[in-house]
Amino acid sequence: MSSSPPSASIQYEPTTGMLMIPGDPAKDFAPGFAVFDDSVPALRSFVLGRLRTPGPRVPPPARSDCDAVVPVTLNLVPRPDNDYDARAISVAAPPTHGGSVLDRHMGYMYGSGLYITSESIRRLTDLTGKPVGCHGWIELNRLDPDSYYYEERDEEGDEGWAADHQVPFSWAEQKELGHHIGRVRILLPARETVRALVDRHLRERERERRASGAPAALAVTAALAVTAPPAVTAAPTAPAVTATHPAPRPETAQAPSLVERQLRRALAERFAVLMRRGLGRRAAEGAWGRETDRDRARLRRDAESLPHLAAWEAFRARPHGFTGLRAITRSVFHHTRVLVLDGSGVEVGQYHLPDGPLTLVDERVRADALVALQVHGMEVDAPEHVAGLDGFPDASVVVRDSIWSIRLVREGVPLTSLPEAGWFDADSGTLTVYARPHAEPLTVLLRRHGVRPLLVTYATPREEVEGHNSRAFSVRSEISPFYGSSQVAAGPQRLLPERYRTWLGAKPAVPVEPAEAEPGSLLSPLVDDATDNPYYRRALEGLFGAPVDPDRRGPCRLCGRSAQSASPGLFYCHRCCGLALGGVLRDNGADGEWTEAITYGLRRLAEIEFSGPPSLSQLGRVSVPYTDAELVDEALLCRFLLPRPGSTLLSTRPARRARTWTEWLQLAGVLGDGVRTAMGTVTTATDGHLCRSLFERHIDDFLHHRGIVHEPEPHYPHHPELNTTGLRADWRLADGTFVEALGLMEREAYAAKVERKRELAALSGLRLVTVTAAELDRLAEIFADWLPAAPLA
Repeated sequence: MSSSPPSASIQYEPTTGMLMIPGDPAKDFAPGFAVFDDSVPALRSFVLGRLRTPGPRVPPPARSDCDAVVPVTLNLVPRPDNDYDARAISVAAPPTHGGSVLDRHMGYMYGSGLYITSESIRRLTDLTGKPVGCHGWIELNRLDPDSYYYEERDEEGDEGWAADHQVPFSWAEQKELGHHIGRVRILLPARETVRALVDRHLRERERERRASGAPAALAVTAALAVTAPPAVTAAPTAPAVTATHPAPRPETAQAPSLVERQLRRALAERFAVLMRRGLGRRAAEGAWGRETDRDRARLRRDAESLPHLAAWEAFRARPHGFTGLRAITRSVFHHTRVLVLDGSGVEVGQYHLPDGPLTLVDERVRADALVALQVHGMEVDAPEHVAGLDGFPDASVVVRDSIWSIRLVREGVPLTSLPEAGWFDADSGTLTVYARPHAEPLTVLLRRHGVRPLLVTYATPREEVEGHNSRAFSVRSEISPFYGSSQVAAGPQRLLPERYRTWLGAKPAVPVEPAEAEPGSLLSPLVDDATDNPYYRRALEGLFGAPVDPDRRGPCRLCGRSAQSASPGLFYCHRCCGLALGGVLRDNGADGEWTEAITYGLRRLAEIEFSGPPSLSQLGRVSVPYTDAELVDEALLCRFLLPRPGSTLLSTRPARRARTWTEWLQLAGVLGDGVRTAMGTVTTATDGHLCRSLFERHIDDFLHHRGIVHEPEPHYPHHPELNTTGLRADWRLADGTFVEALGLMEREAYAAKVERKRELAALSGLRLVTVTAAELDRLAEIFADWLPAAPLA
């Protein structure tokens, strides 16, 4: 295997007749290239000829997944005649193989590798007049005669086989060579390195020219010793959608090099052959030529894309349904994201820092999303004339560095599984589409993202993209409602009805040894050690409102793993604590049997723990009597079933929007006849008291459930300045203590009224207890002085 140190330079190799770009197999990229059916004959001729010639089989480079490789040299030929991408680079057999550039053509470099590399290879070819090449290898894998694969293939043989781009080599040929023939790979440095090597070579060549005194006009052709025939330019089909090309570099505006003239001559000859063949077919059969598989695939994609245009027009006319858009900034492990959320907390977009773009799951919300970002304090430049760019598709953009993948939205399919319609290279400004009717809508979509494509080209999707798109269009893929999984043992599972147990996300329980097992057993003594794990300690102490006792240790009551306790006898591991706080289910926007499990969990908690609908804050503290261990187990398992807003994950076009916590409570039927008002949801508490918000009801239900006598809406004493309008508290306890639920402190008038009440209570000698929404999980501590000696069940 040929290798080159980083300092290697481009050198002319007489044995290959090419200027060779050096490469290092240990660190440089070695991609394959796209092979099409029309290039299979050249590929077969080159590969089989090389493998049948005595030569070394060497160990593969470290990053190559094969058994051996055969080193080869390859010709890299600029192909501006390519009607999909004028930057195309042909991977061809070297000139010593014989035949024209077209005869030696084996495939094209992938479009993702053309940026900078294409321009560098073309400059090197044009300014030196010499073919350009690189090293590479043919991948080989051993054929094991004892393997099932060998026996199966040997039995099938080559019956019905025909060479194509997917299976270019027959079983008989591979069996003869003793290897499965893999891909041909090209070895090239990173694109910036290629450009630096080319620049260095051209500078050295220019210094040599000046030293020799050769005229500048001969800089391109001085090395040519062969008189090329007059150039005859073929007329390849031009793309239907084009854009203004950047002006050519000054050094490339020269007379055509020998390589380019040879390409033109080969194209002219092939064009003449095709014309003669076409005229013959036209005269005999009335048809001009043979339609290839590639032509048929392109026409099929174009035909399949036409219905999208009408569907997108109808899509743009419908309202999007997202309300209450707001922007937030989130940072996780020093990775900061700016997200756009709707009123239910669902992510509908992301502004990619530092300079965009703003990508959305629904392009119709762009105007509202831009306003939300501005309100959030982001200085975002809106694309010009967004309102006028109304020919956009129902598509979403997935940004990966400089490559933007454009995905067509489908109902019930997550963003990552959506079919790809094309991609945009932000570095070069090139938009590549897979169907011609998509070109204009996708261009509009990019302009709404703040970029204008410099060039629009057409291409066949890569093989992996074809497979991805086929799966996306043929299989309805829905996001799973499972957010996590547990290992709840069979005993605790019986606390739930059988039809809901499966939604615990339970996996087969792993047998563990008792807590006092010796080291080396299956017990994991450190993984759930609250002493060494602050996250575990915080979760356990938060659930039970008491510090962890490091001397108490035992098997988790739910799964049997090693665990610690914050209350005597109640051992729960880190995993189960986390699932109680985060849940195993999430809202995926499509209801199913799992929805019934959620509503069951809510109703059961309202019955055994809260005497009414729980708040999200209350779920953070277990408030059933700790003396009833099975009741604590059941309360935790019910929490397992509840989705949290932070776990919501919808498809790009969900069947419904995500439910708020209040809507889940309504669906479970634990709100009774609640009526939504500007101040909150008016509902009747378990004891019959009317509450003006769910926040008030949570407190009222707690007081009722714990047996604390309370009277709603008592009057404050009259005061000539502080109370002239008959101020009321939310509750009065049996000893005369007033209780206020402070739910709207962000409102200036409300906060001012609360201050008047505090001052009035102080002047009147009243004891005043206040509760905020953040303190709902501490009600037992706040009302500890009034709790009966024996907690009620």
